[in-house]
Amino acid sequence: MTAEIAIMNKQGMALAADSAITSGRDDIKKVYNSANKLFSLSGEQAVGIMVYGAASFMEIPWEVIIKSYREFLGTRTFSTLNQYMEDFLDFLRHDERFKNSQIEEVIIYRTFSGILKQIVREIEDDINQSEEEATNTIVENLMSVYIDRNIEEFEKKDKIIPALNFEEFKEKYHVTINEIEEEIISFKLTETLKEKLIILAYETARSHYFSTGSSGFVIAGFGEKDLFPHLLSFRLEGFILGQLKYTKELEKQISYTNQQEDGTAAIVPFAQREMIDSFMGGIEPDMEDAIFSIIQKVLTEYPNQIQQHIKDISFSNDHVTNIEKLGKDVYQSIKEAVWEYQQSNYIKPLLGIVRSLPKEDLADMAETLINLTSFKRRVSRATESVGLPVDVAFITKGDGFVWRKRKNFVNQELNARL
Repeated sequence: MTAEIAIMNKQGMALAADSAITSGRDDIKKVYNSANKLFSLSGEQAVGIMVYGAASFMEIPWEVIIKSYREFLGTRTFSTLNQYMEDFLDFLRHDERFKNSQIEEVIIYRTFSGILKQIVREIEDDINQSEEEATNTIVENLMSVYIDRNIEEFEKKDKIIPALNFEEFKEKYHVTINEIEEEIISFKLTETLKEKLIILAYETARSHYFSTGSSGFVIAGFGEKDLFPHLLSFRLEGFILGQLKYTKELEKQISYTNQQEDGTAAIVPFAQREMIDSFMGGIEPDMEDAIFSIIQKVLTEYPNQIQQHIKDISFSNDHVTNIEKLGKDVYQSIKEAVWEYQQSNYIKPLLGIVRSLPKEDLADMAETLINLTSFKRRVSRATESVGLPVDVAFITKGDGFVWRKRKNFVNQELNARL
């Protein structure tokens, strides 16, 4: 796992990333604090790149891909950051070294297996809660219902690869999909269910859905015509039938005035962001979710509680409907009031300070927030998936990409050529 952050104001931006990389399966995990996740394009461009999530793309380490692109880019520069990103995506699409049919099957496997495992878990929960015996007919009926429901949900999602051909998909990946079925499902499927699963795999592949093996890709800095820093965040899965599956998740650009949409300062965390969100919002996100879940439960159960505790009261259906609507309105009012309080007392004052910070302090703040996330991981029972050292850089219009802190595993005295 990873913790990364970008902090921006009109003077420039600071980028910081930890060094932890986790390998292994759920039962045995190893964490190494040696990963490079923050990169400069070159001395010619005021652009930096951060990666998180999977450490590789199509089983090729991101560091190899980025440095290959650096060589491909050379001394060329672009007017805007969007043009840098489009050029990078074109580089991925047209370099045949990044395309491999066997790795495409791996992408289908990790994407579809996650969906199918979830369906099986839901069916098992239904069966465990039911008093009926789990016959093959009951399981098949449940399987059909859940598959149809998932197909319908994915058909509603945005299509990231709208031109993906179903017949080509079926011909190329049906063997992989059958292997997933045999591995996860313990009984023999009918041909109808098998066909539905292929349709579900197809809809999963072309829709806005990404597996845990996908990567986050952040490109940030200045194009030639950009006065203020600009940031783009993308999610990339890989190639499916030779087509790149990716989507833009976030765009942030510092504006001329604070009244404009993006404002004149920004703090943008990526990956493991709970401690940064706590620092910005004044409350730990999981605690906030727990509190609102409790409030929602209390308000939802309110009509039944009244009838149980006050004798001789019986609500009509209209009364219950009105009370439930009142509960939803109260819940929404509470959420909005808390959000407004956070904005007024935490987020806006903090961004007001960030707005005037010099570049050195932006870099120090970015490093401190990653250190805070690492420290929280160290003193909790969770895997220490955010680890030191922290790589830190700042990017300005005049100076370009400048390292503030960078781990170095090379002895310069022994490697003078480097």
